[in-house]
Amino acid sequence: MIAIHVGKRLSMNRIHTRGLGGIEVAAALAALTALLVLAGCGAGGGEGPPMPHGPDLTAVPDGVRWVDYRGVSVPVGSDGPDEFTAQAATGFVQNPQGAALAAIVHTVRMSLAPDEHWASIAAHEIAAGDGKDAWVSSRVLLSIQTPADPATAPRLRGYTIIDYGSERSRVDIYTSFPDGSVAVNTATVVWVAGDWRLQLPGPDEDDPVVREAGSVEASVRLEAPL
Repeated sequence: MIAIHVGKRLSMNRIHTRGLGGIEVAAALAALTALLVLAGCGAGGGEGPPMPHGPDLTAVPDGVRWVDYRGVSVPVGSDGPDEFTAQAATGFVQNPQGAALAAIVHTVRMSLAPDEHWASIAAHEIAAGDGKDAWVSSRVLLSIQTPADPATAPRLRGYTIIDYGSERSRVDIYTSFPDGSVAVNTATVVWVAGDWRLQLPGPDEDDPVVREAGSVEASVRLEAPL
């Protein structure tokens, strides 16, 4: 836009300087030079400090490999977890990729944890709050001993970070099932004591945690092996 206006002004100067004396022409040229200098300053010319950029929410986590947790493949990588045992998965990086991996890993593990390990997983992987209290109260009434049934076990397909912050993030996790259906699980993780932990919704929250989807629309495709 500035270049166009300068060009128009140049044309006008040429028109108006016809028939003028040397002083008038010199004044017109001086005015034009000033306009060009101002135009250059306004355009910036690539100078000055760069605009800050936020974290990349669509970058694939580095070094991803797949490990089996009771019949479901879960991703681990350079962004975490550093420790993956039957009792706890901890040590995630405080970045978008670490938050996404934590949301996935914690969600799968709390869902499939057997009777002898669920309390340890709750202590290390789930943040304190009404949601955790409600889940613990329900879990003590159940008994889980066997791994996921291959006929119904979910397969991770990817995720979308819908809200990222260094202290709290929300992630849509896409999974598919042997019958061809697709589900989206919305998980929230919070940064507590130097690690990402799953924050379960309270009993009074109405937003659905799991919903059906027509297709996999994850912004980051992370396909578990078949």
